[in-house]
Amino acid sequence: MLVQGDRYLRAPAQTGQAMVLCLLFAGAAALVGLLLFNSGMLANNKTQLQNAADAGAYSGAVMLARDHNFAAYSNRAMVANQVAVAQLVSLDSYLEDAASTHARLNDFVQNLQSLIPSSKPAWTAGKRSPIETVNTAYGKIAAPAVKSLNILIRAFANAQKLHHTATAANVMFIVNDVVKKNDPQASLSTGSFQTVTTLVQINKWKNDYTKEYRANDKSAPADRFANVVVNDKSTDGFVRNRTSIPLPAWSGRPTSASCLFVGSPVNTTFGFAHGGGTILSSDKRRWLALDATMGAGVHVCRFYVPFVGVVYTTVPLTDPSLSHGLGGSGGAVAGRGGNYGETSGFSGNPDSTKLYGYSLIIAAVPALVRYNLKGPGTSLDTSGGLQDTYRDMATLATAPANQSPEVNGGETPLSVEVERTGASVRTSSAILGNANDLRLDSAFKGDTLRTLSSAQAYFYRPKQDSGAFTRNGWRRADNKAEMANLFNPYWQARLSDPSEPQRAASLLAQ
Repeated sequence: MLVQGDRYLRAPAQTGQAMVLCLLFAGAAALVGLLLFNSGMLANNKTQLQNAADAGAYSGAVMLARDHNFAAYSNRAMVANQVAVAQLVSLDSYLEDAASTHARLNDFVQNLQSLIPSSKPAWTAGKRSPIETVNTAYGKIAAPAVKSLNILIRAFANAQKLHHTATAANVMFIVNDVVKKNDPQASLSTGSFQTVTTLVQINKWKNDYTKEYRANDKSAPADRFANVVVNDKSTDGFVRNRTSIPLPAWSGRPTSASCLFVGSPVNTTFGFAHGGGTILSSDKRRWLALDATMGAGVHVCRFYVPFVGVVYTTVPLTDPSLSHGLGGSGGAVAGRGGNYGETSGFSGNPDSTKLYGYSLIIAAVPALVRYNLKGPGTSLDTSGGLQDTYRDMATLATAPANQSPEVNGGETPLSVEVERTGASVRTSSAILGNANDLRLDSAFKGDTLRTLSSAQAYFYRPKQDSGAFTRNGWRRADNKAEMANLFNPYWQARLSDPSEPQRAASLLAQ
């Protein structure tokens, strides 16, 4: 306020000058607010879209891992059923031999010899055994059981093929469904990335990464499967080598009558020696079993001869084999009928199976008659032996440099591109519409938000438990690292970084 003389002079009014600055500041603040809102919404939607893409890619990799694990379980089931066929063939041969041996207990010569011992409880118990009845009953079910198991084995092989094909055909449908469940506004992109990159990956996984192999020819993959089947950790001792001591036997003092009532009984023994074994034939198309049993013993009496003194007489007790086809024997075959033709079979058969459990030595006479003249008998299943196919990795002979996922099963990742339209992103443009004074365009390419994700199925079974991926005790007993295969179900899934070529392909597709 100015003073002039005794009067006060009022300065011109300045009311409202700050309003312009406030309006300018409010406009700038609104633009900053919209920018922050847009950035936040884009970041939030981008994160949600990436999470959806990761969930979809991971679910696809889980499907691929499950397919490998399904193949592993079905391979194990096929091996178990192949071993069961070998067990049924073995039991058929064993029971036939047991029935043949048991029949000799009532032979005239054997009955006469059985009067020698004064006590023979094991012999008596053996004679009472209903082994012929058991053999007859088993003979009625053996062939149907073997045929049923072989049908089941082939069903597992077909299931592998169908499951593998179905997985490849449906994996992208599952991926898209998982993406939508995590982000209803998102879906797999329809651009060239899916048709060029993703589908090429799936096709490679389906046709090139694993392979269906023959299981019963002379190839290395067939040998691989056969070695698993006949391995001594797969088969039991009954299949490989059935050396045993049959129950009918005696050991004790002879009766006085057996020493003509003149000599003094000293001792007598008699027993049977049995051998048997089952082999896989060299062409892998036959299971061959042979069992044989022979008996022998002695009878000793002491006599006093005048002017000579005490004399011991030892009388051999022989197996009355002439009346029973030169001793007891049994045989069985699943596969092509005819003669045996080989004594060792497939090179992977354990040594203990040679010469059919060494029966050709232990009970040579009846075993050789069975091998050369009688043969194994009628086939339990002419399509026996190892069945046709199984699935395993396409590169069986290439060991990985290490057990990292990228080189031990994860060489074929699954990469997917996921998108959502700009209209589904709540930016200022979507909310304010044509209110151009305040709208701030996001202007992302093609009005579409896209992201990329990749995952892989891989094999992991460490030689020592790391605690990161496995439970304690999963490590191999032999302390060796295991390469990717379809015999052990140790397939897992993980997210992985998309490669630079895949990132470039995704950008070009946009």
